[in-house]
Amino acid sequence: MSSIQIVRSKLQRPRVSRDLIVPGDLLARLETAGSRPLTLLVAPAGYGKTALVAHWLEGRAGLAAWLSLDQTDSDPVVFATYLVAAVRTAIPEACAETWECLEAGRQESPAQLAGSLSNDFGVLPAPLVVVLDDYQRIDSPQTHALLDAILARPANALHLVVIARRDPPLSLGALRVRQAIDEIRWRDLQLGPRETALLLERCAGHTVDSPLLDRVQTCAEGWPVGVRLAALAARHGDDAGDAGFGGSSPQVWQYFVEEVMAGQSAVAREGLYRTSILERFCVPLCAALLGEVAAPAQCPGGHSFFDFVANGGLLCFPVGESGKWYRHHPLFREFLQRQLAVHSSPAEIAEMHRRAALWLETQGLLEEAIAHALAADGATIAGQLLARHRTPLMERQQRQRLEHCLRILPADTVENSPLLLLLKAWLLHHQGRHVEIPTLLERIEALHECSVDADAAASAFLRGGVLALRSLQRYLEGSAELALTTAELALQHLPDDCPPARVIAQAVIAGARQMCGDLPGARQSIRDALARAPGPIDECQAPLVAALCFIDWMAADLSALQWTANQYCRIGEIASGDAGGLALGRYFHGLVYYQRNELALAEATLLPALAAPKAPRLGYRTEVSFVLAAVYQALGQADRARQIIDSVCAHLLRTGDGPALFRAQARQADLALRQGRLDEAREWARNFDPDPIHFGYRFSNVPQLTLARVWIAEGSGEDREQAGRLLQLLEGELAARCNVRFLIEVLALQAMLQQVQGETTAACEVLARAVALAQPGGFIRLFVDLGQELVPPLKRLHLARGSSARHVAHILSAFDDEWLVSAGRQQVGADLTRRELKILKLLAVRLSNVEISEELCISRATVKRHTQNIYRKLRASSRREAVVRARTLNILTDG
Repeated sequence: MSSIQIVRSKLQRPRVSRDLIVPGDLLARLETAGSRPLTLLVAPAGYGKTALVAHWLEGRAGLAAWLSLDQTDSDPVVFATYLVAAVRTAIPEACAETWECLEAGRQESPAQLAGSLSNDFGVLPAPLVVVLDDYQRIDSPQTHALLDAILARPANALHLVVIARRDPPLSLGALRVRQAIDEIRWRDLQLGPRETALLLERCAGHTVDSPLLDRVQTCAEGWPVGVRLAALAARHGDDAGDAGFGGSSPQVWQYFVEEVMAGQSAVAREGLYRTSILERFCVPLCAALLGEVAAPAQCPGGHSFFDFVANGGLLCFPVGESGKWYRHHPLFREFLQRQLAVHSSPAEIAEMHRRAALWLETQGLLEEAIAHALAADGATIAGQLLARHRTPLMERQQRQRLEHCLRILPADTVENSPLLLLLKAWLLHHQGRHVEIPTLLERIEALHECSVDADAAASAFLRGGVLALRSLQRYLEGSAELALTTAELALQHLPDDCPPARVIAQAVIAGARQMCGDLPGARQSIRDALARAPGPIDECQAPLVAALCFIDWMAADLSALQWTANQYCRIGEIASGDAGGLALGRYFHGLVYYQRNELALAEATLLPALAAPKAPRLGYRTEVSFVLAAVYQALGQADRARQIIDSVCAHLLRTGDGPALFRAQARQADLALRQGRLDEAREWARNFDPDPIHFGYRFSNVPQLTLARVWIAEGSGEDREQAGRLLQLLEGELAARCNVRFLIEVLALQAMLQQVQGETTAACEVLARAVALAQPGGFIRLFVDLGQELVPPLKRLHLARGSSARHVAHILSAFDDEWLVSAGRQQVGADLTRRELKILKLLAVRLSNVEISEELCISRATVKRHTQNIYRKLRASSRREAVVRARTLNILTDG
């Protein structure tokens, strides 16, 4: 006879608490899963696995059996005995053959037992659900093999539900391939905010307030037991909503001691304590931190510590989808940290942080390394760690990371370190906050002079970096000669392995030469720097090409700008399809098309720039938006233009980007003025201070010009007097800087001011100067955007038949051709005739006028007349633009 004593309480289904909350649709999932041989519920302690299944069985019809397992059930015979006993609680006469064998005490092998059980399960008289709870306590490979054999050829009437804290060592992969398993894991069992609030109210016995709910949601992360313990704390008078509730709260502490840590080996406990200092951990980090504790065979089952944690049913969860990183639950981590403080000395804990910091630094995980260095050795050592990585952190794509790293450190640590202050100054440069940089540079120099232990490399970096930023300040102030000499001196000090600072100095040299009137020398200096530029392309070559683009823009040379923008796009393609570089190239192309009044091409070019995921860098996304808004305004889509500018301003206000918001609000006022919303423009002007005047090398607008336009539009003598003085000041500044692009606009505004004041002769003279400067580059929109007041002097210039008459004609044509200036205007292109449509299709396949005349059997003069009509009706100025616009308007298809 069998000597196994059946403990009947292990065969009883647990009671279900009345305040149980079931997340989502889990009851329906359990019911649906019954069509498969196995349902597996795996989650750490406290996720309500047992309660969920018991609640499901209470509410369903049909037969069910329950078996709560413990370690003594690991023997295959004992396991089989309890399994049959559980089945017979639902079907008393079931498994007769196996029960007789077990009762007789015959020594059956696991394989024989599996065969006998399979035979008995195959003849069950009715469908049966069998629940195996706490399966993680079974540690016998033979018993796992027995259950595997039963599941390999499952009986139709049997459905197993296995509940465990970790994945059981069954053939789960094969079961998944055969679609014989349904899995419910900890993520499925998490409580959402609504469920958390409901459980809190049921457990606490009253409505909970928002602070308590927010606190519990944050620290419990949907862990049902954590929520329940918080509610109990609240019910017993503890304030669970304050910062006092956590892993050290009495209720939580007791649960972890009794339910999670009980039965863990000393080695496992030590590993858990030590890893509690980490936000996240992986195999090599555990090895660096734990040493011999992380080795195999030190934890239960002969596993390494990491494998034990990842598969041990503890409150440790994967970070991301790779499975390489894990983290402790916040409450569990806080509990472990308190235990670590009890079991280890401060010196030992500091050494743990030191080990973690060293490993994380070698992996380039600086933010985490700095935090551990702070905990181990204080702010000074942590600051030195950050300073060691100064060069890569100066790269453009690292600016957010640099900002985060600087914020981790105490403010006084940064303020007293010249290296860290230089990184801060570099960050301000990236953010466009140039007015704040000079004060920082002065402090850096003062600190550097007082330091006695700075090494040569650090001194060269400091000296060169300060000079590079000072050269940029001198350039922005208009001191070309001083900027040039300072930038050249910076290059002498800067090490070769500091490309970001060297690129700034090289760009300043080119910009200063252009400012001095040496445009060929400026372009040549960029070419020389490109020839010597080391990799990577996006850090060394692309910024230099961008600098050349701005030089061409300030020189008002649109043809050169278009060629250089092509180079930028090519660099972006070479740099692994660099989205930022390609988008910035599109920005410059869009500027060219827009100023030449090729509006359809401008729109088609700029839209993909905004769609690029990284596009564009250095804040140029806002600049692309500005130009695109101008395009839509020119196309008569005023609402769309306003929406773009307003959304940019709202975004910059949310992110706190002050310099960019300053420019965006000026654009907003400019658009308001163009759309006749003078009150809005006035409001902006009242709050705008025109001093100091900076002509940043990277931006396409000068807010002071918008201010002058508002004053001119005001109409009062005093306002127009102010506008005149401001424009005269700007003219002198721009002429001294050889900034032709904005000098053209200032002259045009002066002409407009003189025109509205009745000084028609003076207006023509000044406008003639502006047109003469604009003609080589082909600027058109610059004049059109200023308004109808320029039309009379332009017409007089055209009648004069001077050397610029043809260009003036193009400008006047653009004035006459403004898109959709009033609501309800006929759709562009809708009045094309059938003959014009035929010719348009032939233009699209690039036939010449001669070839079109032969194809349609009409004269060349007729082709030319129809082509001109097509241009007029499509508001195009070239064959290419007409084709692009026709496709945009769905007038023309490739078919």
